[in-house]
Amino acid sequence: MRTGVKSHTSEAEDRAFMEFGPHLLSGVADRLSPSGGAGRVESLIVNFEKDSVLLTKVRDGHLAISVDKPEALSVFQEIRASILQL
Repeated sequence: MRTGVKSHTSEAEDRAFMEFGPHLLSGVADRLSPSGGAGRVESLIVNFEKDSVLLTKVRDGHLAISVDKPEALSVFQEIRASILQL
């Protein structure tokens, strides 16, 4: 969490989500192409009322980045290249 940023969720809620959320959501998304013809899921964007969360696979885990919803598309596009290098 960046200094000065106020989260909409508690640290405990964030931790609980990261335990299972990315695995569950990416598993469901993987079912959209059971033959694998569309390729594997690289990332997901979950839009909440107040913010948007980008979930992406990195190495042996997942990265979640939360951004205020109105700014999400431009921020996610801006950081895409950096995330792909992880």
